Amino acid sequence: MNITLEDWSPENPRWQELVQVITEDKQASALDSFFDQFQRYFLVALKEGNIVGYLMFVVWEMGPNDRGHKPIQLKGKTLTEAKIIAFGVKKDQRRQGIGRALQEETIKRAKAFGCYQVRSVSDDTHPENHQLKLSMGFAVEPMEREKPSLAFIKTLQ
Repeated sequence: MNITLEDWSPENPRWQELVQVITEDKQASALDSFFDQFQRYFLVALKEGNIVGYLMFVVWEMGPNDRGHKPIQLKGKTLTEAKIIAFGVKKDQRRQGIGRALQEETIKRAKAFGCYQVRSVSDDTHPENHQLKLSMGFAVEPMEREKPSLAFIKTLQ
């Protein structure tokens, strides 16, 4: 696999190119200013200088930031998670290990940040994403949302 993974932020000179890719994938909600209050990371997969995939995640406390639950604690410490908000690989680049590389890098970083888990939610229109997560050992839970969705969780500790 001949890709590189880079961290991008709005200061990157090619930022608008990434925004366009995310928007075309109908994941523009990842760009919402709501997420500015958290540690937010954009991983970009490049092949020959072209964007072929991306993954955006936030690091936040488990519980209060998603559905307003009380903080989830273990031994008196509030747990954090890396929550994947947006993830995509260009259709003509799939099945080449790009998505796996983005997911593995997220797991690696989440561990370094001391996160308890990595979590993402996907609706039922992304079977490739589901197969990837299951093959990587994520647990899965059907959940109710606007449309049928699955929550994927990988504990790290």
